[in-house]
Amino acid sequence: MTSFFWILQAFLCCVVLMAPASAGEIYTWTDKNGNIHITDRPPKDSSQVESVIRYSNSPDTKTPTASSLQPNRVDTQQKAKLNKQLRRLKERKTLLEKFIAENQVNIAAAEKEVAIYHKRSGSYARRNEKLIERQMVVLKDNLTTYESDLRYVDEDIVETRQLLETVDQNLQRPGDESDKTAPTK
Repeated sequence: MTSFFWILQAFLCCVVLMAPASAGEIYTWTDKNGNIHITDRPPKDSSQVESVIRYSNSPDTKTPTASSLQPNRVDTQQKAKLNKQLRRLKERKTLLEKFIAENQVNIAAAEKEVAIYHKRSGSYARRNEKLIERQMVVLKDNLTTYESDLRYVDEDIVETRQLLETVDQNLQRPGDESDKTAPTK
């Protein structure tokens, strides 16, 4: 008889220990007083159940977990962000090149006008010549600024392309966790 109790106790222990490993359900429901309950057992009135979440403690090894997908998602988001930044830098470079070309044309036209007014005599010609010379100073300052900004944009484009290459390499090697972080500025 004592061996029967030992067997029964061993069986009950196995059942109790195996219970958490089996699948289960979590019920969310609201009672008549408006209190929200989250339990592993359904309420007596099943119409009160708002949601049922089914779970299993044994993870499915064939599907990737959220934590294993996180680095790829981060790299994909970083790649999209870098592509957007690269596109904006290229647009800015095009705009700066346009401004530089326009400025150079305006400077050349102003220099021609100064030469024309310089040949003429009279106070009106000298006044216009001085006005155009001041405009040329502003145009040349703008040109210097645009060219300087263009150099920085070119450097940013190179750096962004390098970061994109790093992210692409990380996306191609999803199993290698050692090089997941891209260099930062």
